[in-house]
Amino acid sequence: MRLEQSHIDKIDPLLQDALKRAKRNEILRTVMLLSPVEEAGRERGDQAPDPSQFSSRVDYRRALIEHRQVQLADDIDPTLQALRDMSLTPRGGMIGPVVVIEGTAGQIVASLDLPGVRHASLDRPIILIEPRSRGERELER
Repeated sequence: MRLEQSHIDKIDPLLQDALKRAKRNEILRTVMLLSPVEEAGRERGDQAPDPSQFSSRVDYRRALIEHRQVQLADDIDPTLQALRDMSLTPRGGMIGPVVVIEGTAGQIVASLDLPGVRHASLDRPIILIEPRSRGERELER
């Protein structure tokens, strides 16, 4: 597929390579970082809850989490809806601005034109490195 410089600026090298080699209808999965789309005249209620309004730290923490989720939804919902309108199904975006998108290479490239898509990476397995046990550390000495 052909990529414009505006697309290349938003993707990692592995996704760039995958998109260049992919046929338009080949299915790919990406991880996208979304950012707020500034809307003219949009008022935000960014005031975090006041801790004095809560009887416990647990209640205050819950209120902060809920406040953040509402704020995040306000920020990324326009982009999520635009992705859905492109017949993509974003997954995630509940506690952070990161979603997983699966779709054709053509749809992925088209989604990069959305102003709310800041960065995209090719989805791939993450290798977790387990900490060494105490016995393994002692054997290395």
